[in-house]
Amino acid sequence: MIKLIEVKNTREFNAMERKAIAHFQLDEIWINPDSILQIKPDETMKANLSKGYLPGNLDARQEFSRILFGSGNNVSAVTVVGKPEMIVEKIYKGLGKEILTG
Repeated sequence: MIKLIEVKNTREFNAMERKAIAHFQLDEIWINPDSILQIKPDETMKANLSKGYLPGNLDARQEFSRILFGSGNNVSAVTVVGKPEMIVEKIYKGLGKEILTG
């Protein structure tokens, strides 16, 4: 299992005004590397950071990755702190494997 920092989008719904307000928070998440299907940059979250929607303890240069994981018909997605290259390096270093490049 690999520990990462997830960016959670928790929405607050105001029934009187009929609108939802997005709130973002950081939380730890553990992911099984065997279930990862895809890792790609999450530019939407980077835009949310530049607009000031994310928690203030993040650096403005921070990058984010979207990880798709699952098996069979059950696929889930999470956004984590870090660029895809860093996430892949952390996963494979934790497994004691090397990434093949060519």
